Amino acid sequence: MCYGLLMHRHTKFAPLLTRDDESRLAIAIAAGKDARRRASEGTPEPGDDRLLREAEEARQQFIEANVRLVLSLARRVRIPSHLERDDLIQDGMIGLERAVERFDHQKGFKFSTYAAWWIRQAMQRGLEQTSTTVRIPEHQRASLRAAQRERDDHGVPLADELARIERIGAPDSLDRPIDEDATPLGSIVAAPDDEDPAETIERESLREAVEQILGDLDPQLADAIARRFGLRGYEPSTYARVAEALGRSEESVRRQVARTLQRLRPRALELAA
Repeated sequence: MCYGLLMHRHTKFAPLLTRDDESRLAIAIAAGKDARRRASEGTPEPGDDRLLREAEEARQQFIEANVRLVLSLARRVRIPSHLERDDLIQDGMIGLERAVERFDHQKGFKFSTYAAWWIRQAMQRGLEQTSTTVRIPEHQRASLRAAQRERDDHGVPLADELARIERIGAPDSLDRPIDEDATPLGSIVAAPDDEDPAETIERESLREAVEQILGDLDPQLADAIARRFGLRGYEPSTYARVAEALGRSEESVRRQVARTLQRLRPRALELAA
């Protein structure tokens, strides 16, 4: 089915799902998988036919309720001139189907958060399959040229190698923004099929929760905590090094960080729940 054309024909969308709806549908899909497995093993049970029907209905309800998500993500991507947006929507719907099949409500993620990972992956794979090469970003080309000049000054010819790199030119660049937030194309390069998106989502959710907490603190205090525990790109540091970087005494930094962590503990537990 051409999902892209189908979406344009629809003027109304299915109702959004609540957390309870998502759990109920996920349970029905899991029960259908069990019934399908028993059938393949030759050990069907009474009622399995009903479970299979309910699983398919749940699957369709999941998909129809999340069409908006696919369209929203597809609209944010800049489409290459040789593609139609319907192609991207089609790829996104394939990703949505895969998310429905793999979703585990017991991990505590909202389905839209989980599905967005699969939808982006499917869209990116579709973009990759339409391009045979990837252009080296301009800032990297400049670095390569500078390296060539430096190496050539020392009698090491690199012209052939640089020419080979230049010939990698292509219709797209990994540093090209793909949406209004200036997200670079390279940041969503498709991951291996065996990567667990739940782990990726959990890491991103934790990072966002920590950043939310730090963002509400005094900037210098937030910086002290980030330096101490290796957040915001810092390596974990001792209190002595943090104090030196901030121009304060080690003991004052230690006391302030300890008091702040104690005060933030209830909020951190609430965000982690």
